[in-house]
Amino acid sequence: MEPVPRETWEQLFRSQGMKNPLPRIRMVDGFNEGWIDFERAGEHRQGTVTLDTVIAGLIGKGEAA
Repeated sequence: MEPVPRETWEQLFRSQGMKNPLPRIRMVDGFNEGWIDFERAGEHRQGTVTLDTVIAGLIGKGEAA
């Protein structure tokens, strides 16, 4: 690993072909600041929603528009 100064991120990401690097920068900031963290055990949520439920909800919203 090699640290990369934050002030160079935008130029680096654009040189890698990104047209809008802001979301990626925000994500990396989130990991660095600790508000995005996949390692915390027991802090995730799971649920079940069927595909039919999702489609019905999307269709209903389309009709209301």
